[in-house]
Amino acid sequence: MSPLPNPPPAPARARSAAIRTGALAALGTWAIVVLPSLVGWLAAPEGSLGWFSAVQVGTALWFLGHGQSIGGSGVSISLTPIALFLVFAYVSVRWGRRLVTTERAAASRAEWSRVARLGVVPGFLVGYVGAAAVLSLLTLGGPVAPGVAAVPGTALVPIVALGYLLLRPDEPDAPGFVRAGFLRGPSWLPSAWRVGWRGVALLVAVGLAVVFFRIAMSADEVGRIHDDYGLDVAAGAIVVLAQLMLLANAATWAVAFLAGPGFSIAAGSLISPAAAQPGLMPLVPMLGALPAEADYPTAMYAVVLLPVLCGVVIGRWVDRELEFFGNLRARLAATTIAVLIAVSGIGLLTWLGNGAIGVERLSSVGPFVPPVVGALLLEVGTGALTWAGWRAWRERVGNGAIEAGDEGALDTADSTYEHS
Repeated sequence: MSPLPNPPPAPARARSAAIRTGALAALGTWAIVVLPSLVGWLAAPEGSLGWFSAVQVGTALWFLGHGQSIGGSGVSISLTPIALFLVFAYVSVRWGRRLVTTERAAASRAEWSRVARLGVVPGFLVGYVGAAAVLSLLTLGGPVAPGVAAVPGTALVPIVALGYLLLRPDEPDAPGFVRAGFLRGPSWLPSAWRVGWRGVALLVAVGLAVVFFRIAMSADEVGRIHDDYGLDVAAGAIVVLAQLMLLANAATWAVAFLAGPGFSIAAGSLISPAAAQPGLMPLVPMLGALPAEADYPTAMYAVVLLPVLCGVVIGRWVDRELEFFGNLRARLAATTIAVLIAVSGIGLLTWLGNGAIGVERLSSVGPFVPPVVGALLLEVGTGALTWAGWRAWRERVGNGAIEAGDEGALDTADSTYEHS
């Protein structure tokens, strides 16, 4: 009887499974844009393009949703729908979580770190990017096609998904290299990490609230622009879906407005607390919610208090996560790191969502990232550090009152003893 073959090493086995899972995750995200493209083709039977052209356009949009540029007929589009990117990341997280759960159960605690580092992470990336390379072939000769760096650039989505799954320092099943990396820092670092990303969500939520408020206030104008297209129900649904994918972009524009620097829609336009100069805008119904040209009073700059209040909330979250016991340096450091993570996250989303949707006037759409990040650091940092300083002062005053009360009690006890 011949001896049984030795099983493959755990990282190699995990890598094979991860390659398959990464490829399936890519196909799942691809279907999200290709199926609506086919629906749009069916809804426009008078069009001259065939169904395969619809697949080609959908595939090009899939690359656009990964933060890559696409172009055709001399027109370049690089404005990434942030919501579409996040949908892709969510689908990848679902596939990746199943992979991580399976491989973590098959590996011992000691070898899990090696399996994750040498098997799960590289395999998932290779599978996803490999599927992107195959899908890119569909765009050859199509109306629009991705740029040269589009295939390796799709790795951004699985990287975000793996980061969400694995960069969890407080989880007992986190890979050893992740926990070791956080342990090299101060004890408050994991909590500041969590609060920082919650701060990103808070700022985006505030931006979305502003966007929804403006859309509600301008519903008539938004509806008029939509009606001007004369679309049937199916095509109209596609247009509405495309605008939903741009809501997160609009949220970053709103945050830039609240921060002070503002944003632009076309060359020469600027919408900020100082004035609104929208210029000639593309006929996108959602853009009907933008304000008309006007000069605002100086009091409009009071909107910067909203990022300051967000900073206060972030500072309060840091205090709820941690007990500093009078350590002012640790309190200020943890609060500062949380603010840096929150503002950096907004900066990355803003950078991702900026880009071109045409040539000339529409070659740069969105906020200019450096001044927005600088203003948010000042405003959010002011709110968070003010909260931290106030809490430190309250604790010091409270401790002083307790000490004074103890001394008073001791003096009373001494007087009673001498009298007796």
